[in-house]
Amino acid sequence: MFMIRADVLPPAVRLAPPAPGKGMMLKVLLANAPNPTDNRNASNYACYPHIGIVQLATATREALGDRVDIQVVDGGISNTETVQQAVRDFAPDVVGISALTPTYSEALKIAETAKARGAKVVLGDDHAIFFPEMILRNRPQIDYVIANDGGEIPFVELIRMLLDDTGSLSEVSSLAYRRDGRIHVNPAPKYALSLRNTIPDLSFIDDVLDVYADNYRQQFGHLHGHQVRPVTVNNARGCENGYKRCTYCSIADLTVNTGDPRGFWKTIDQYNREHGINLFFEVYDSFTASPRYVDALIDSTPPHLKRRIDDGELQVMVYARALGLTKRNNVDKLRRLGVTRANIGLDAADPEMLEAQRKNKTTGETNLEAIRMLNKAGISVHASYIAGAPGERPETLDRTIAGIRQMLGEVELSSVEFSRFIPLPNSPAWDLLVDYEQPNFFKSSEEIDSYLTALGITVTRQDREEMFARFGETDLLDIDELGAFWADNFTHITERYALERIGEVDEMVSAHNVRTGNNVG
Repeated sequence: MFMIRADVLPPAVRLAPPAPGKGMMLKVLLANAPNPTDNRNASNYACYPHIGIVQLATATREALGDRVDIQVVDGGISNTETVQQAVRDFAPDVVGISALTPTYSEALKIAETAKARGAKVVLGDDHAIFFPEMILRNRPQIDYVIANDGGEIPFVELIRMLLDDTGSLSEVSSLAYRRDGRIHVNPAPKYALSLRNTIPDLSFIDDVLDVYADNYRQQFGHLHGHQVRPVTVNNARGCENGYKRCTYCSIADLTVNTGDPRGFWKTIDQYNREHGINLFFEVYDSFTASPRYVDALIDSTPPHLKRRIDDGELQVMVYARALGLTKRNNVDKLRRLGVTRANIGLDAADPEMLEAQRKNKTTGETNLEAIRMLNKAGISVHASYIAGAPGERPETLDRTIAGIRQMLGEVELSSVEFSRFIPLPNSPAWDLLVDYEQPNFFKSSEEIDSYLTALGITVTRQDREEMFARFGETDLLDIDELGAFWADNFTHITERYALERIGEVDEMVSAHNVRTGNNVG
């Protein structure tokens, strides 16, 4: 139910909410929760729009037309207070919030403001998928949780039901909600992007596209010979390492799920013509995960776009895995698709740490070979590393830093992120920390014991009980506490030592005129 606005009444007077029905219109605000201030030094921070909320807005408008009035607010280019003020000013009936684990605390603040204004609050994205029941038990300011990586269809179903006041919440796919004193979670089907993948309408954020462009130019403008106007696109999802995900990976669903290749080119053409976008960051978790999809993109490239790609007028950035880049002539395929920047998780240069991070036969030599191949093809590289993987020791960290130094001396990098290891929900690291009894990514508790023993890590039953008490029964996690606890219990270094070494690398990288940064989530 929704509050009637009555600005002429004194604040203490409250009117009864109206009954929704087929003749009403809903005001919907969609927001991306900001990162906490400490995480704003990620090298790509605020350079690209949060495209997911724009896609939700587009799908909802296409389905429901003028029955919805929609506003989109990206906290990534502002802050929590700005989003809260937008809620007060717009006075929405429904507020949808996108939250990752590191941004969940800010999402709750936004939800509190929305609830105080009489709005229904819907939470989505990875953190919501991880803890739908716990969130509804603990957070009265959240009314609904969409527990699906593909939230487009469920969100539209929910808004339509609220508008029409027909049907039942039980019919909204992937929805978690309260009813009759109980929490219910509806089945969450997988939605094939090849069947439905709405092209986000950038007119929802046209007024702030220049903000992203300015941020990008300040950080990476020197990599381009012309003015760059960037945006993210998401026509495919998943990773070839999904069956054995990296230790730190907390992405909700790594199943390879590719959209229509023609939809990719339609998006590029439309964005370029209508908004002057000329750099497209395809945030497919690993662009080398589906060779058939890459081949189909090449085959379906419209001639007029191919000419502009060849002339350097249109450029693409992708995520990729080093091992995948060394196979199937993939680097040349990326070049043919207009890829000029690649974001690669190299993670370590020490073989023991690469194995501990479940990098699936990737070695330091593999990483270096991939960067050399990209450099030869004229593709700049954003490389990310992690300090404090399971079993990390001073000598393994030394070898990784030596590897970074070697890479800086042999190849060209556009940016280097060196971050501390943070165990996040829905990752193998979370199995080690919390889900030991019922692991999601290790076969059994016994396999976890063998894995840790090989790394010289011993965890007692008392330790396990303490871990679960601290982290296993809460939906609100302190990233700094997680990082410190992880270093103390699952590595042979301290968090302070890791941060000191990260600082050394930042200085070394900066001395090579390469941008630095670190990131969480």
